[in-house]
Amino acid sequence: MTAKFFRGPITLLIFIVAISVGALAGGAQSDQAQPAPNGSGKQAAPKINKAEEEGYKAFYASRNGPPPTQIQLGEEFIKKFPTSHYLAGVYSQLTAAYYTSGDEDKMFAAGTKAIELNPDNVDVLSLLAMSIPRRIRSTTPDAAQQMQKAEAYAHHAIELIPNLPKPTDVDDAAFALAKNEKLSMAHSGLGLIDFDHQKFDDARTELMQAVQLASMPDPVDYYLLGNADVQGSYYNDAVAAYDKCSTTGPLIAQCKAKEESAKHDAATKLGR
Repeated sequence: MTAKFFRGPITLLIFIVAISVGALAGGAQSDQAQPAPNGSGKQAAPKINKAEEEGYKAFYASRNGPPPTQIQLGEEFIKKFPTSHYLAGVYSQLTAAYYTSGDEDKMFAAGTKAIELNPDNVDVLSLLAMSIPRRIRSTTPDAAQQMQKAEAYAHHAIELIPNLPKPTDVDDAAFALAKNEKLSMAHSGLGLIDFDHQKFDDARTELMQAVQLASMPDPVDYYLLGNADVQGSYYNDAVAAYDKCSTTGPLIAQCKAKEESAKHDAATKLGR
């Protein structure tokens, strides 16, 4: 397998997660109502733990603040309320906070827990679908299983995202943008998986979708797209992809070098 590059863009990530977390928070209250024990069919009033409610409100309110604050509040909440009905939302928001702060191990642990609690959490599904393939290396003990997991996450996210219900407090344009960002991450993960399997045309298709759907495309996706272009003999396309990742991001030097190599290939080899 090729070397992976973990850190990608966090554009709209906090906003995206806030959509799902907000929906979870709203739904959690109704989940507390249980049938009355007398069999009358009436709903018993939910039992409210004020400390738990206040703790979650504080954590949720921190979603646009510094990741260390989110992490501190989230970890404290989990310790205090390990059986809370808000845990799915807490782990989801923590996954994004750990990602933003660069703590891979905790991000994957929180993301795994979030998906266990809510297998349809598209925020976490799409983020892990992108991140897992970038982390896997040839020395990773369970590399094949992790890649299969990432592929399943990506396909499930792509299946769910078009049918997401729009929160009432989010306008149509913002919601469409958020859905596209999620789709972009899922397609990014599939593109890298296809590349590792030497399915270069499939990789190009997935990575082109990733950069087209993103509001601010990830330079790493352009780098990977350029690599797939070269493998498929699309040398001029590779030049364009490398040029777009050569001005920003973590791979500027690599992109500039590969752009020059692709220019040479375009001039000296038979390409598509």
